Amino acid sequence: MLELEKLNDQSFDDIVEKAVRSIARFDTEWNNLQASDPGMTLVDLFAWLKALQHEYMSVIVPESQRRFLSLLGITRRTGRGSSTLVELSGAEKNLILPAETKWTAGDMVFENPVPAVALSARLTGICFSGGGSEQLVDPSALDGTRIFEIFPGLGPEPASEPVGALTLFLSAPAPSGCEFSLYFEICADSANRVPVNGEPFCPMADISWDVWTEKGWEPAEVTRDDTYGFLFSGVVTLRHSAEMAETESGFAVRAHLVRDDYDLPPRLTAVRVNVIELRQQDTLVRCDVFEAGESPVLTSELGIYGQHRVFIEDATGWYETEDFYCEPQPDRGRAVLNLPGYSGRVMAVCFDKRAADHIVLGSGTGFSGQEIPFEQQNALYDSVRLMVGRQTPAGVRFSEWEKCEDFYSSGPESRHFIWDAGQRVLRFGDHVRGVMPPKGKDNILLTGLKTCRGRDSDIRAGMISQAQSPDAHISALQVRQIVPASGGEDPESLEEMAVRAADTLRTGARAVTEEDYLAAVHAVPGLIVENCRVLTGFEGENDRRITVVVQGAGRARYVQRRAYVENIRMALDRCRLLNTQVQVVWPQPVRLLLRARIITAPYYHDAGTLVRRRAEEFIAQLNRRFGTALSYGELYCAIDLMDCVSSIESLSVEPLGEWIAKTRTDDIIVPPNSYYEIERFELNFINSLD
Repeated sequence: MLELEKLNDQSFDDIVEKAVRSIARFDTEWNNLQASDPGMTLVDLFAWLKALQHEYMSVIVPESQRRFLSLLGITRRTGRGSSTLVELSGAEKNLILPAETKWTAGDMVFENPVPAVALSARLTGICFSGGGSEQLVDPSALDGTRIFEIFPGLGPEPASEPVGALTLFLSAPAPSGCEFSLYFEICADSANRVPVNGEPFCPMADISWDVWTEKGWEPAEVTRDDTYGFLFSGVVTLRHSAEMAETESGFAVRAHLVRDDYDLPPRLTAVRVNVIELRQQDTLVRCDVFEAGESPVLTSELGIYGQHRVFIEDATGWYETEDFYCEPQPDRGRAVLNLPGYSGRVMAVCFDKRAADHIVLGSGTGFSGQEIPFEQQNALYDSVRLMVGRQTPAGVRFSEWEKCEDFYSSGPESRHFIWDAGQRVLRFGDHVRGVMPPKGKDNILLTGLKTCRGRDSDIRAGMISQAQSPDAHISALQVRQIVPASGGEDPESLEEMAVRAADTLRTGARAVTEEDYLAAVHAVPGLIVENCRVLTGFEGENDRRITVVVQGAGRARYVQRRAYVENIRMALDRCRLLNTQVQVVWPQPVRLLLRARIITAPYYHDAGTLVRRRAEEFIAQLNRRFGTALSYGELYCAIDLMDCVSSIESLSVEPLGEWIAKTRTDDIIVPPNSYYEIERFELNFINSLD
């Protein structure tokens, strides 16, 4: 860490004293150094200016500190609400849930960020097929306590053309053209798998989804897959354009395994329909912009049931129009804006009665550095949007302004504003950094606003109890929150940003040392890395690459899997140095033949089992680090010190394979990517006569 120079290292008195000592070098006749002398007044003045300059030079103001942090890639976390999943039931018909429908947990509001569908259908059967077998299961059997293989019969090695399918049967068809969701609870044996949080990920399997129609299986589009191919518990959202036909067991939706590269064959414990994601937020003002020629269809709850202000764009900006009417279509989960004779860009600002008196934020004064009070409690920083109007010969024209952290990058024409949440004000520029709002009447409008509780929105499962909707059918739905709400964050302060920056610099974003590479491999999203070793010079003195020896889980434990290699390479490419080449290899076995002639202690009839177990434990300890030499003496002592062993007449360990050497003391030296397997025991036990 660089040590910063302290510029403010002299007090005012120190500066004056140093100046007085220097006077004699420049003027020997100046000998009146009392405060009454006019020259001393000038000395005090310049000393004060110097002390003031040093004071400012030693202080990093908050705006500068934010800029320095941004150079390190540290941007402020502006806060967010938690997210959770709820299961809906009791729909008498298929219901389209508008975006931002309100769901309540006490006085806390959650919303579904995007439109969703609550099916009237229920799950009537589940079929697991594969490996020449087929198992039809009643949905009640998947209660979270029993485990089922999703694709039965997957062998120890993936097949080139895998055969496996999961078929779900519904009591009614899923409507075409609408998205519907299924929730899969995956078995906890993959609890050690690293989560995938939006990073690039090479899937371990390719799964195609289909629906059954009169013409047979027709494809369904996967619009969301939080399970990443049944690796994690989560939601799969589907949409199809065909008309489903009924089979003997119901209306069928199928997941068909196309490519298999799983490490652990996926297993599940529960399947649910009508599971949607909710986020803790409360939308008060929403803005929708429709391009020219696009039908202005509002799919949010505010769009259907709220109040509207509509703006039309021309060559000079947005102007408000009252020549429109809104046609709510709640059965279709939408409202249609009708603007007779107009087909250009349209902006619809929708708001509820709570925000009706706050759409107009104020009037532009035309003066530099204008501030407007903005005291909305728990406002979500990223949601705040506004427009500013100016007077033109054609009337008032509005333009959208951009929210910024500061005015450092703002030019004299930049339409930027700052929301200071601490002071609860909106700040505008001065025509040097950021343009100032022109003078006008009620020409600063709020066009976007959500509120959230941040960290306080993390709640336990089962607390979200109902929907609060003007649609009686939606309000009548039975709601069950199946997972806790998590992920809520409060807005980050400047001090917290600095602490996070220090942690980032301490841990490092680049892989340089062996520990860096080990940490990066163990954190690769979607994988289970049980063991790893980082090597240099793996193939000789001239090999300048970094070689990563990886041991995965299940079928990826000792056999290389393409998905593992691709994901590790992608992860290391993001953190390796530019001139560093990386290769990924799998460990190679060294098979052992263990021979021994052992005299056992009296009354130990299971000495053979105990000795085998001790030898296997010894080998397992060696395998914690690939390429560890096997010490003959340590193995001898490990067996000789057992209570069941009286003495060892002979002991030998013979390695089978190439590139293996034995020392004069019978120690075994193996390649650095090796692990040991005891292929065969040849043990002869002699009972002690003592």
